[in-house]
Amino acid sequence: MPAPVSISPAPLATPSRLAAWAGAAIIALAVLLAWGNSFRGPFVLDDALAITENASIRQWRTAFDPPNDGQTVTGRPLVNLSFALNHALAGKEPPAKDATSREGNDQVFGYHVLNLAIHLGAALVLFGLVRRVLAGPVLGEKFGAAGDWLALAVALLWAVHPLQTGAVTYIAQRAESLCALFYLLTLWCLARGAVSARPGWWLVPGVAACLGGMASKEVMASAPLMALLFDRAFFAGSFREALRRRWVFYVSLAATWGLLAGLAWHAGNRGGSAGFGLSDAAGVPVTPWTYLLRQCDAIVHYLRLSVWPDRLVSDYGFDVIGDPAKVRPQGLLLLALLGATLWALWRRPAWGFLGAWFFAILAPSSSFIPVITETAAEHRMYLPLAAVVTVAVIGAYALARRLGPAGLATAVCAGLGAASLLGAATHRRNTDYASSLALWRDAVAKRPQNARAHEELAQALAKEPGRAEEALAEYREALRLEPNFPNAYNNYATVLADLGRHAEAADAYAKAVQLKPQLAEAWLGVGNALANLGRLADAVPYFKKAAELKPSVLAASHNLGKALDGLGRTAEAVEVLQNLLREHPDYLEARFTFANLLVSHGRLDEGITHYRMILQLKPDDQLTAVNLGVTLFLAGRKDEAIAQLEAVLRAAPGNTDARDKLAAIRAGTP
Repeated sequence: MPAPVSISPAPLATPSRLAAWAGAAIIALAVLLAWGNSFRGPFVLDDALAITENASIRQWRTAFDPPNDGQTVTGRPLVNLSFALNHALAGKEPPAKDATSREGNDQVFGYHVLNLAIHLGAALVLFGLVRRVLAGPVLGEKFGAAGDWLALAVALLWAVHPLQTGAVTYIAQRAESLCALFYLLTLWCLARGAVSARPGWWLVPGVAACLGGMASKEVMASAPLMALLFDRAFFAGSFREALRRRWVFYVSLAATWGLLAGLAWHAGNRGGSAGFGLSDAAGVPVTPWTYLLRQCDAIVHYLRLSVWPDRLVSDYGFDVIGDPAKVRPQGLLLLALLGATLWALWRRPAWGFLGAWFFAILAPSSSFIPVITETAAEHRMYLPLAAVVTVAVIGAYALARRLGPAGLATAVCAGLGAASLLGAATHRRNTDYASSLALWRDAVAKRPQNARAHEELAQALAKEPGRAEEALAEYREALRLEPNFPNAYNNYATVLADLGRHAEAADAYAKAVQLKPQLAEAWLGVGNALANLGRLADAVPYFKKAAELKPSVLAASHNLGKALDGLGRTAEAVEVLQNLLREHPDYLEARFTFANLLVSHGRLDEGITHYRMILQLKPDDQLTAVNLGVTLFLAGRKDEAIAQLEAVLRAAPGNTDARDKLAAIRAGTP
């Protein structure tokens, strides 16, 4: 084993400020060109859970306490806070998933802008980091002035690569890019501090960056160890010297694991989406071994996409691999790469660091710890891609130098061509995110055996007017591929219910309940279908179970109240609706139901009070306004009733219901 070498903290080369500014400008321009068509893309995939249905981002006091149900922001408070910032800047509720209105797109625009700003920030930090390394005490003499342009090549190719769209254009995966930004900042601060006369000015922010990464995503777990490897490979020369010079820094970095451990403990198994002893969406158990075999195939696929990103897919399904023979070539390749990394860490630390970077960052999600909702995902390559690109750029440079000036000129042209092609591919890939329908059509075309892709395409089709039958066909295909797919049964039933086919819907919902008893939405669906079939008594226990399983499904308590009232169990209905409104006073649909119930049972003054409360929050609610006018008349307040209905007609002259009611009241009839 080579003897440890102590290296002077002074760099051998000073990076050019002009090159830095020129490189930063080129990167920024390239990023804007590649992603310029991504700003209007709607919310897709998990954006609904992370943003549009995430109540915690509506107020600053809850922004640091994201939902603990396994969605993208679970256990990642800084990501949740960033969505809260977007929400506050928008100044209104975010549009629904896949919103297509101009107003909705304007709001989504802000989320895309922040995503791209984070990505650009990460690219610029990567540029600065590689520059510092290539100008540092270990590599400065070898690369000299070429270091600036090599750093630019690395950052530029990484920044415009289409494999990055999964973490940039896909808004919810901000967790990946935000964590990467903090990861890179941690190492950049270390690189600055290692050669600074006042290292604390850089190392303290480095610890803060590491802390931010721990609050963003679990892949940050490797950062303290990678920082030590980085220091040993490029600045200190040995582990002993790195610890001697900066032991306080490394102790502080290790302390940030405490935050990650606390967040992981609070998140548990991330709502049943990650950990051991779990089953996938089709109920198939996922073991560490079958998941590890799946990762052998996935990681080699990521490497291929890094070189030739021709078939990018938004969703790879939740399949695993049980037979090692199916991934023997991939497994042998990865073992060879891992072996080469271990050898290089011993004999060639700089190359070894790049290999360790690739494997260490992928390890939390792409090893043996099952993530059952995504057994493969392109966004996981966001930061590991930097190692692949760096190896390619430095390797190409080494080859070009051997060929002389002609070789260097050829390498420059090849680099510019690669950047142009990758940027164009990214621009093209962004068009797939223009709508959920486009994204899932693309996924189904590339992965026709992916049941979840068919199920998601069906959901997108169901939102399109007049395409319900196409949606049902896609649901049937998903269920053919995965017969035990509870979410597909649930959503299939929803389309049937929307078409008025309530008996079929009840059967499909019941199948979802059977396969996944904790799926509250399916219990609610059975209740709704039975209620629409006139079987209110049968519907009641389903509504109760849905409310018990998931209190946040407010429709369960609301519909329970309506069913109880329909059965003549008025006192129970009043109690249910009162409790619901006590917890959720702004749930206007339930308040309207409650007001109608009170009026129908002669409690007119109470009904009037609730109608007025609705109109305070929603002044343009014409139905409530008309009901208020009629109730005022029934309460003997004829003049107020006439004034109320006249006000409705001034706002909406075409409201025939209000006009008929007003005429009846003036004639003295109820």
